[in-house]
Amino acid sequence: MDQQNSGNREENSVQARLRRKRNDSDNRNFTCGCGKSYLSYAALYTHLKQKHDSQVPEGTQLPNNANQRPGRGRPRRQEDQDKKSAKSDDGESESENEPEETIEELLTFLDSLGNFRQTEKFQNEIETQMFLLQNFPCTVFSNCTEYQGIYDQIKDLTNEKIKTQVIDLLANEPFDKDKALRKTNITKILAYFLTQIGPKLSIEGYKEIVIFIIFYQQCLNSFGYQAIQNYYQEMKNGDNNKQLDIKEEVTQNQEFCDVQNGEHMLLIANEFILQFLPQSYKGLETIEKNFKLFGSSAEKLKNAVYVIQHFSYWLQSLKFTNSKLDFYTDDD
Repeated sequence: MDQQNSGNREENSVQARLRRKRNDSDNRNFTCGCGKSYLSYAALYTHLKQKHDSQVPEGTQLPNNANQRPGRGRPRRQEDQDKKSAKSDDGESESENEPEETIEELLTFLDSLGNFRQTEKFQNEIETQMFLLQNFPCTVFSNCTEYQGIYDQIKDLTNEKIKTQVIDLLANEPFDKDKALRKTNITKILAYFLTQIGPKLSIEGYKEIVIFIIFYQQCLNSFGYQAIQNYYQEMKNGDNNKQLDIKEEVTQNQEFCDVQNGEHMLLIANEFILQFLPQSYKGLETIEKNFKLFGSSAEKLKNAVYVIQHFSYWLQSLKFTNSKLDFYTDDD
């Protein structure tokens, strides 16, 4: 991930952990069967995904005390490849990964951190809705306005599934053929994500993912409009001959996530990880110490980086955005 405002690496523990020196030979205990070795499972995981199609070569080694299971990736069948190569102008996935695979890859990463998989299989959509709504961490937030939009969208989406018995509600989402993007607003996109990954998570994992996603929404609402303006300004400065077609009317008295689609929702990723997220978790005071996935510490912020990357793959696979995030680390 291209991290702006880097500053001094020795003082910025999050970036220092993500950008270890290539020639640092100590503690490179995570070894791929192809011969590459890494300082952390997260770096090995990314290598396996990018270089070996998420398959684990024979001879791959992990430390004895590592709680990782990197071999969950399944071989891709030929028909899967055929699906991915198909072109579509109505919102079907054209990305490198299918949406189900991006969710599975995120779950596989979470497997490396602990037991966050759902062990119970829900029998119907009513049970799924009950799980998503009853375990929604409303009490974590001081005001219902902080989470109400996403909560209501989850309720509406699951009610629609119960009513119509339609598995894929995305087929009904309006699609912009010119931009090859769905027009779905960000609040609804975030709710879609939680309805897809939530039932696959334990109660503990689900609650932490919800809090994480609500923080992302808050960050977008706070800085989204400015991020778009900065983005267009950078484009203009970088190419004086390019005529920018900025016809979109920005109504800044409305919440960013309620009126914007996902086209630019990754622009704030760096600021979210480096600034907004640490302060948000510190604001939870005593509750944060019980979190297993995310928090204000450097290790837990590093988890957030990888989750955001997988989240970006999911967004792209469903044509909510044409962008995705990649790491720029010295481990690779």
